[in-house]
Amino acid sequence: GYAQENQPEPKRGSILPGYIITLQGDTVKGYLLNINLWLNQKMTFLYKDSADREGRVKYKPKEIKAYQVGPRYYESVDHPFTNSMRSDNFLLRKVDGRIKYYVWYFDEDKTKLTYSDNISLADLGKAFLFDESELWKNEFARKGNEVTLTEFGLKFLMKFAKNMSEFVSDDVELAQKIAGKTEGYKNINIEAIIREYNDWHLKTQLKK
Repeated sequence: GYAQENQPEPKRGSILPGYIITLQGDTVKGYLLNINLWLNQKMTFLYKDSADREGRVKYKPKEIKAYQVGPRYYESVDHPFTNSMRSDNFLLRKVDGRIKYYVWYFDEDKTKLTYSDNISLADLGKAFLFDESELWKNEFARKGNEVTLTEFGLKFLMKFAKNMSEFVSDDVELAQKIAGKTEGYKNINIEAIIREYNDWHLKTQLKK
């Protein structure tokens, strides 16, 4: 679950090795189209061969459980995300482990990117050229077997020391660093905090 996290970011519009996970839990390997961080959340295209640009199958979030394209891993999630017209989307998982860390990307002004189920080649071309650094993002996490996502939104961040220390309270030492507002354990360090917690949890499990 960790090998994908340190790989370089894939080029927009590239066809990369990957796989989909069907609704039945089967893994189908092949090659997938990396569109961009925004449109990857809406759909994916599976190719049997990287050179076969015509023989592709399009999948939407309701049709598969997850997919991986290069280093990017997406899970199908039913949640009302910012600036999304629908609740079913693919959500990028950036960290795996006891706590899974996700990021949702969106176009704040709603004018640069458009989406429809019948996306055209022109729309895809526009998405390939879009600068991903212009996207805004929301952060989420899922701990253990919890079904509901925890959103690191304004309400959570306004009392970050209290909320985050409670979220990782089983790691007492880490929780104390967060509650004490230690440098490196603040609301700009969410991903690093989750990685530290996951390392701690893995070590405690190995000792059992």
